[in-house]
Amino acid sequence: MAMMELTAVRRHGSGKEGARKLLSLGKIPGIMYGKGRESRSVEFDRRDLEKFLGVARRGTVIVRLTVKEDAETKEAYAVLKEVQTNPRTDRVIHVDFYEVAFGKKFRIEVHIRVKGKAVGLEQGGIVEQVTRTLEVECLPKDVPEFLEVDVTALGIGDSLHLKDLILPEGVQPVEKDMTATIVSVHAPRIEEVVSVVPEEEAAAVATAEGASVAEPEEKEK
Repeated sequence: MAMMELTAVRRHGSGKEGARKLLSLGKIPGIMYGKGRESRSVEFDRRDLEKFLGVARRGTVIVRLTVKEDAETKEAYAVLKEVQTNPRTDRVIHVDFYEVAFGKKFRIEVHIRVKGKAVGLEQGGIVEQVTRTLEVECLPKDVPEFLEVDVTALGIGDSLHLKDLILPEGVQPVEKDMTATIVSVHAPRIEEVVSVVPEEEAAAVATAEGASVAEPEEKEK
């Protein structure tokens, strides 16, 4: 499990003007929420948050948040749920974190990575990753950064399914269909080539073909 630390400051203001002011000061607004927990508006230092996002976007990360509110400081564990960016500049403008209880199981989406070079590639096949994330249930301390499948032995027509996925101890898939496909190797699709014949040529061909199958005329005696 990857775990990082991040500091947040409780934010009491809201709305577009408040968010715009924070962004101009090098801060990023966000929200923390969770099952049975009060939603809290917070703000982050842009440099610290972008450093965290650089790691969190590569895999699943549990973050230990130090939340400063007035004279108090509280700790919380959370996972990143959503990142909003400016469509023009691609800069982060808002983040959502989901709080978790460290001693209770919860559900989370984990990325699946493909490892190895399938032998089917040498046969001209194509590797297709059908499932890219898997929802699992586990304790926060057991959350895997990512799941991995080795495709080295796969030839054309072979597949790996959920039942073939090796999960860490304490991690259970939410999906019950163990035959769900994770990755497969298939032959390249061959597009059908259709010849387009000009109308007059097609008519000539039809006439010629009709003549070739016609009964031969009897010769005059």
